[in-house]
Amino acid sequence: MPVGLVIAEAPSGEIVLFNDEAERLLGHPLIPAQHSADYADWGAIHADGSPYEVAEHPLAQALAGASCYGAAVYYRRGDGEVITLGVNAAPLRSEDDTIIGAVALFVDMTEQRAEEERARSTLAQLVEARTRELTARNTELDRLNTDLRRLSEGLEEMIRQRTAELAHLAHHDHLTGLPNRMLLVERLERAVTAAGRYGRNLAVLFIDLDGFKHVNDTFGHNAGDEVLRETARRLQANLRSSDTLARLSGDEFVVLVSEMSRATDAREIAEALLACLADPYPVQGNDVALTASIGVSVYPQDALDAATLQQHADIAMYHAKESGKNRISFYGPGSQPTRLFEDREAS
Repeated sequence: MPVGLVIAEAPSGEIVLFNDEAERLLGHPLIPAQHSADYADWGAIHADGSPYEVAEHPLAQALAGASCYGAAVYYRRGDGEVITLGVNAAPLRSEDDTIIGAVALFVDMTEQRAEEERARSTLAQLVEARTRELTARNTELDRLNTDLRRLSEGLEEMIRQRTAELAHLAHHDHLTGLPNRMLLVERLERAVTAAGRYGRNLAVLFIDLDGFKHVNDTFGHNAGDEVLRETARRLQANLRSSDTLARLSGDEFVVLVSEMSRATDAREIAEALLACLADPYPVQGNDVALTASIGVSVYPQDALDAATLQQHADIAMYHAKESGKNRISFYGPGSQPTRLFEDREAS
């Protein structure tokens, strides 16, 4: 490896692995039987030359559970030369999150820091010369400062607006404006945590349009996009403010029902959504009839974590499609899909 590597085990702090680059950089061999209490004898020093305390050493901090990235550490090598190391250190954890060791990676940044210092010195000289020049032009400087302040204020506002836009784009679907998969997962995980803490129920509804591919194939993708936007409007209009509607991809939508006061809430909401999607869609002067298949999973009886709840709702949705479409299917042993609006279709 082109970087120094040291691995210690916890809780003793014994060094169990180090590479040749570590010996070369530090200027002396490490001792595999080192104990963390001996880290103070290593060459890590402060800028004033005083040695690190044990607890200050990046490897010791990592053994205590802290991580550091890009730390600059002065180090007195075995030959007395002081170099600057760039150090990354992090704890190693077992599957149950117990700290079982720590790893430290480091490189020699001495020349880089020297170049940075030279660059800073050069920049300081340029700034000083420029400052002398500007001092002689007080009137112009006042005008430039005023312009700069206005530009800075405008730039800050632009950055705030752009940051807000990017944050929104990162968590919302560009076509419908609904929360996307990332935001849905965040809200679902928070809702599951709250439901577990307060003994509440919640439901996940996985919705897939029946026959949407026919719209794209017949009328084109622009028409399909408008159908998806109309679907989002209809679904949102039939949900409560406490519910979350998200678009995953294509014609797949997911509803998080986070506040269920009754066991029948999920069914009633699913029935309302199925009904609102049954009205024909106006597409290029044509009335196009679409239906939907809805799969439902309920916390805590169907799953205890967010990912499994969503997976079970997806399975239930496919069961609804395989059972004839235009229906609701609840996940779980013994649950039966419910055919809705059968008389309406027959008429």
